[in-house]
Amino acid sequence: MKRLLSFALLMFPLVAHAGGPKLHAASIAKVRTQIYVQFETPVALTDCDVQFAVPKLNLKTGATRSECAAPAVQWTVEIYDASGNPVRVAVVSAIDPLGDFPANGLVTLMLDSAVPDSATRVDVTFNKQNRPHISIEPKGPAGKTVFAPAKTKDDATVYLSGTFSAAVGSTPEYATDSKVNQPLKYFGKNQSSSISAAAMVQTDSKGTADPDGFYWGIPVQHIFERPISVQWSVVGMELDKRGNAVNFVSAPSVTWSLDHAFFRADQKHLGVQTVAASVGLGLTAGVEFGTNLRDNFVAANKPGQTEGAFFRGVPSATAYLIIPQVLHLNKITLSSSYTARIPTTDELFLETRNTKTPIPMLTSQTRNWIQNSLQFNFTEYFGIQIKHQYGSIPPAFSFVQNSGSIGLVFSFKRTNTPPQE
Repeated sequence: MKRLLSFALLMFPLVAHAGGPKLHAASIAKVRTQIYVQFETPVALTDCDVQFAVPKLNLKTGATRSECAAPAVQWTVEIYDASGNPVRVAVVSAIDPLGDFPANGLVTLMLDSAVPDSATRVDVTFNKQNRPHISIEPKGPAGKTVFAPAKTKDDATVYLSGTFSAAVGSTPEYATDSKVNQPLKYFGKNQSSSISAAAMVQTDSKGTADPDGFYWGIPVQHIFERPISVQWSVVGMELDKRGNAVNFVSAPSVTWSLDHAFFRADQKHLGVQTVAASVGLGLTAGVEFGTNLRDNFVAANKPGQTEGAFFRGVPSATAYLIIPQVLHLNKITLSSSYTARIPTTDELFLETRNTKTPIPMLTSQTRNWIQNSLQFNFTEYFGIQIKHQYGSIPPAFSFVQNSGSIGLVFSFKRTNTPPQE
C-alpha cells in the first residue's frame, strides 16, 4: 500500500498534456444504415458541433425547426469492400440521442445506404478540430450497448474498489466498496426507462469500526428530459457480513443532476478546444421503508425491545471535479458524497466510539455517511484511489469514526443505444 501511495505522489511533478476530441468506440446498429459513435468524455464539443439535419419538434404547435444552424457535413464514413477498396457513404444526419453532449458524447449517424455484410472495415472520421478517427470491424453482432467511463460511483454500472493484503501465518485483510447495477431491460422512448439488478458491498475485515453493509435490489429508473431522473428499488435486502441484522427494504427517490465542462484552447492544435475540467452536482430526495427480518443484537439501552417496520428519509448529495489528460494520467477525479438517513422509529445502531466491543443501541438518531475520494486514472476505467469515510451504513449502522485507505479502482458506465428508426 505504501508503494502505491508513493507511486501516486510521484505522478504529480510530471508535465501536463492535452489533446483534442477522441473517438472512444463505434459500432454498427442492427439496422445497418445507422452507426453509433462514442467520444471520450467529457468532450469539448456541443450538440451543434456534431449534429446536422436534426429537426426539433414544437410540442405546442406541432411544427419543426432546425435545432442548430445547418453546417457542412462534419462526418466522413468510408466502407471497405472484400478487395480492400474504400467507398465513401453519405451521412444524411447526425443526432445526439441522449442530450448533455459534453458529458455523454454519444452520436447516432444515419447513412444513405446500409453497410453490406461483405464489408471488411468501416472508417469513421469527425471532420472538425483534430479530425479524430476510428475503424469498425463489421463482422459480429450489431452493437446494442456503449461502454463509457463513469464519473462517480453513483454514475457507474460496475464499480470495483478495494484493497487486499496477505501474509504467511496471518489471516488476509481486505476492504471493498463495490457496486454492480446491471440493466436487465431498457424500454420507452430513446430507451429512457430501465429495470436492473443491483448489488452493493461495503465492508472491511480489519476491525469492528469499519463499514459493514451488503445490499441487493431490483431498481426501476426513468430519465426525463435532463437533468431529472426517478428511480425506485422496488424490492431489496440489506444485511451485515455475518447476517446478524437483515432488513427487507424498498427505496424510491428523485435525483436532480447538473454538470458543466470548462473548455480551453489546445496548445498543440490550432483552433481546437479541449476540456480543462468538468464539475457536477447531484441532489437526491428519497425514502427507504421496510421491515426487520433478523436482529441478533440485544440493545443495551432498551433490553427486550426489538426492531419492526421502519421508514427513513434519505436526502443525499454528490459532487465531483474531473481534470482529464493531466500529469500523463487519463484523468484525476475528486468526488464527495453525503447521505443522511433519518429514521422515524428506533433502529439498530452499533456504537464503536470509546469501546473495544461495539455496543448495540436502539435509537432514532440521524445516521450520516460521508465519503470522499481522490482518484488517479491510468486508463479510462482503471486507477488508484485514496478514500476517506465517516459515519454509518445500514443495516447494523456500525459507526466509522474516520477511515482512510488507498487501493485500486475499476469502473465503467453502460448506456443502451436508442432504438433504430
